[in-house]
Amino acid sequence: MQCGRFLPEICDIYQEIAETGRATTEAVDLLRRSSPVSVPGRIRVPTLIIQGQRDSLFPLSHADANARAIAATGAPVQIAWINGGHDGGDNEQDYVFDRTTAWFDRWLKETGTTQGQTFTVSRDGGRDPGTRRNTIVHAEGGTYSGITGTEETKVTLSGPDQTVANPPGGSPAAFSSIPGFGSLLGGNNSAGLGAALDLPGQSAAFESDPLPRRVHLTGSPTARIRVYGDGEVTLFAKLYDATSDQLAVLPANLAAPLRVKATPAGTPVTIALPAVDRQIDAGRRLRLVLATTDLAYATPAAPAVFRVGLASGELTVPTAPGLVAPSTGPAWWTWAMPLAALVLATALLLAGRARRTATTPDPALAETPLQITGLTKRYRNGEKAVDDLSFTVHKGQVLGLLGPNGAGKTTTMRMLMGLIHPDAGEIRIFGDRVTPGAPVLSRLGSFVEGPGFLPHLSGQDNLELYWRATGRPPEDAHLAEALEIAGLGDAVHRAVRTYSQGMRQRLAIAQAMLGLPDLLVLDEPTNGLDPPQIAEMRKVLRAYAAKDRTVIVSSHLLGEVEQVCSHVVVMHRGRLVSDGPVAELLSRGHLNGSTRLEDVFLDLIGEQT
Repeated sequence: MQCGRFLPEICDIYQEIAETGRATTEAVDLLRRSSPVSVPGRIRVPTLIIQGQRDSLFPLSHADANARAIAATGAPVQIAWINGGHDGGDNEQDYVFDRTTAWFDRWLKETGTTQGQTFTVSRDGGRDPGTRRNTIVHAEGGTYSGITGTEETKVTLSGPDQTVANPPGGSPAAFSSIPGFGSLLGGNNSAGLGAALDLPGQSAAFESDPLPRRVHLTGSPTARIRVYGDGEVTLFAKLYDATSDQLAVLPANLAAPLRVKATPAGTPVTIALPAVDRQIDAGRRLRLVLATTDLAYATPAAPAVFRVGLASGELTVPTAPGLVAPSTGPAWWTWAMPLAALVLATALLLAGRARRTATTPDPALAETPLQITGLTKRYRNGEKAVDDLSFTVHKGQVLGLLGPNGAGKTTTMRMLMGLIHPDAGEIRIFGDRVTPGAPVLSRLGSFVEGPGFLPHLSGQDNLELYWRATGRPPEDAHLAEALEIAGLGDAVHRAVRTYSQGMRQRLAIAQAMLGLPDLLVLDEPTNGLDPPQIAEMRKVLRAYAAKDRTVIVSSHLLGEVEQVCSHVVVMHRGRLVSDGPVAELLSRGHLNGSTRLEDVFLDLIGEQT
């Protein structure tokens, strides 16, 4: 059902606007009638508004507009900015549930209280996968600062007027975010950061000097620009947290679209940048970028050239210094400073030693693709998803990771890729310990939990965009080999939305093989493939490992594992049941009257029940 919970007429209007890039008068009227803006002053009931910070479809400015309209009637309003949204991230379901329950208890049951929490912000990006704890800050005294903040910091931007071009057909396009595709940009990153791409010749950039002190941006910054030209231009404004060496992050991957009627004398425009909550550290720079294209939006097809400059060198940054962490009781220093100082000194000493040993590469494992030792991961209820798992994988092996649903295979692979933290144990790839963002992960290629592509781009464009996001040289991608593996023929130039499941699967495997990584991790690689394609995939994986590389395959098709894998690891209920060469497992089965891996596997699992 393509419309989901939208009314069909609303869905039709959205699709029309998406195709044309412009809303008709009828469309605007319909959307206004369906919006809270159609009933100003009539919402007079206590209202709790919870809005995701990573949401380009329904940004924080929408929550702000609703909150201010309802508060104007005198009704109690509380607003919470949480991590998550349509663009990915941890959506903090437990916190949302608890906050909503407390609100209903306060106003329906008249039990409990929600006073002093008028405005709350999930400032640490939400729940840490290891501790599962929230850090929520709130405004003392119930003050809502909203997207304008309670105070302002002025930051000076500089840069000359710059020429920007809208390419024919609006392609190639810059990239910020697309609702629903946040995972492609690191959307699971709890800090709310992700990749973005601005194309030379299509964007103008203005930058501040290094900040002399830390600034905590809370709300929507504003700037004044001037646009020169003849005719209407579509621009996308972004504010980056940058360094002098061009490394920059776009908070929440948000851009502010605007249309400007450019004139030869220059049209002055005040732009409101996306509302975010982010700490900008001292020494960092703020970079304002104005681009003519963005992949998430329809843009004019006609080529055009304009000039963009600063109408004012001042960027206004809203802040909310009144936001504080909740009180946890009497100040600890009144009774525990001496003890705390001793504990802190000891902890720092031990942590320093642990950090030195934990992050030091192990030379003895420099040629070992993977070693897992004592790996443990618990669910929030304390149950172990992975329980003291240990095994080693060597070069040239094609290893099958086997186990029934719930055995912990996917959790293990997610820890292997640095996506989640283990509770105990460690993973080393070529002797380097795996941590989020560890450089050694560049030697790993992976495809886990289904393919994810931008549906309107071709298969080749998806691969090229993925590799470009890694920041590595184009020649290192080995794109021709990857496309040969995909075996899509001319279909590689078609939009991915036209692909069958099998074609998407082959493209995902090719993406994992970009750069010819030394360690390849594939989850159900033959899912959706027909028999000839499965047979071809066997040859590809065996040939890949034969070149002194390593492949790990998770699959429920035990007949395929038997034909393609040289070694297996069998898991059940998070624990290691058996590991070793496939031939050894089959010889064990032969003693029991069976020569099939499937029978041996069922026998092993049966021994554990």
